Parts: sequence; C-alpha cells; structure tokens
Amino acid sequence: MKKVRLAFSRLCRYNGTDNAKKECNMQYDKALVADKLLRWERFLDGFRLPGWDELPKIALYMDQVIGLINQYLGFFVYDPSEEKLLTPSMVNNYVKQRLLPAPVRKKYGRKHIALLIMICTMKQTIGMAAVASMLPPDDEALIHAEYDRFIVSYLRISRYVVQQAKASAEPIFDPESNTGAEVNDLIIGAAVAASFARLLAGKLIALGIPAEREPEPEPKS
Repeated sequence: MKKVRLAFSRLCRYNGTDNAKKECNMQYDKALVADKLLRWERFLDGFRLPGWDELPKIALYMDQVIGLINQYLGFFVYDPSEEKLLTPSMVNNYVKQRLLPAPVRKKYGRKHIALLIMICTMKQTIGMAAVASMLPPDDEALIHAEYDRFIVSYLRISRYVVQQAKASAEPIFDPESNTGAEVNDLIIGAAVAASFARLLAGKLIALGIPAEREPEPEPKS
C-alpha cells in the first residue's frame, strides 16, 4: 500500500503546466470528515428504498415523478448543484429507448417509478445498454417481482458496504494522526472497490444470453 500511495502521489503531484505544481494529497479537516462519516452511517443504517406498496398508487405527471425520484435517491448524487439524477429529457430518452413504457395521458404509474428507481441506481455504475439488459419487460407483474428482488438486494448490499466502509475508516478516528493520508486511503480504497464491482457486473452481464436467442441444445452423447 505504501508503494501504491507513493506512485499515486508522484503521478498527481505535477499538473503538467510550466508555472505550477499541485499536491495531489488534499488536506482535510479530519474532525469534519469523521463527523460526516458518522452522519452518513446513521443515514444509511436507516435508509431503504420504498416497497412496491409504498409507491404512489395514483399516476403522476413528469415533474412530480422527477421530484419523487430525487427525494428517494437524491443522497446518492455527489453534487446536486451540478449533477442531475433525473431530468425530463432523460425520462423521454428512456421511453424512446424502450427502457421505460410510454406514459398514459402524460402520466406515470407505479411500474414507471419502480423502473426509474432501478435505472437511476444502476446507471451510476454500468452503461445504459447493460442497464437495459437487466430490466424486465413491460408487464406490471414482472416489474413488481423484479423490483421486490431489487430492493432486497439493495438493502443487503448497502448494509455490507456500510460495514466495510466503517472498518476502513477506523484510522480517520485515530486522534494521534493529523495528516490527510487516512482520508486519501479511504477515497482510493472506495474508488478501487467501485471499479472492481463495476468490472464484475459488466463481465457477468456479458455472459448473458439475449432473450430473443434460444440457447443452443447440448450435443447428444
């Protein structure tokens, strides 16, 4: 780990211009970071996605749907002032790409909201083509069943990630250390873990058999 950190530091220290050098390792207020980590842990410990029966039973207009999705998932956007989790143009594109059924009289029902929750969650780590391959067809019963599985998996994985992050963050709470190295280590570790998770998801998706293609029969012995 020491060699990795040293190489990373050497790679980032010089910014490629003639007039400036930039230190890669940012300085952090460790008390602030520790406080934020505790707050996020408490939030995530109590966070869960809404169950199917908790989704609105009445159809909603576009702006209502976008507000609802941002209410459900807004915490998971890095910077809400610069990044939008969902916009009207995104919703329209999902309909055009057949990721999302067309609205009925410009209104969206539970199946639309459930699909949007899955889309907005998965698109943060895998491409839209991969997301499309993971979505059920336009059948409310199938969407309901898939959404139920999705939120169970989401809860299980989120609890696991919180525990792993908590263990990895222990050095940040060490009062004897006053450097930002522990925070940098946690950031690098989180980025590496995310890259491996994305790699695993992508490789597993690549093994799938398209729905329109029947599996080839096994050769007779």
